[in-house]
Amino acid sequence: MSSKFGLIDDADDVVEHSEGKIDLSGFAPVQKRSPIDLAEVDAAAAPYGFVSREAAPVITEPATHGRRRRAVPSEPTRHLAVRMVQSQYDRFVGYADRYKLTYHDAITKLLDAAGE
Repeated sequence: MSSKFGLIDDADDVVEHSEGKIDLSGFAPVQKRSPIDLAEVDAAAAPYGFVSREAAPVITEPATHGRRRRAVPSEPTRHLAVRMVQSQYDRFVGYADRYKLTYHDAITKLLDAAGE
């Protein structure tokens, strides 16, 4: 008996083919494709804003050696999820970006400025 996945449960269920070969004559032989001209593909994609994966990455910041270790918080943390309208979200993200702050640090700075 076979399972719903077509796997054989018992050795008695094995059906052997007498000829031992499978007829594949209905399949056409594989035709080799010509190699892709990456320069032509990149030229066609560039007007639409696509960038080649093969292009060398542009490094805007100096590479740091080693990995930065994550700071361990001195007190327990809690998760905060806030829904806000798009304009407020854009203002907050712009504020954090302008001062190069994480969202956590931006909230702390705003609370400190408010005297809270």
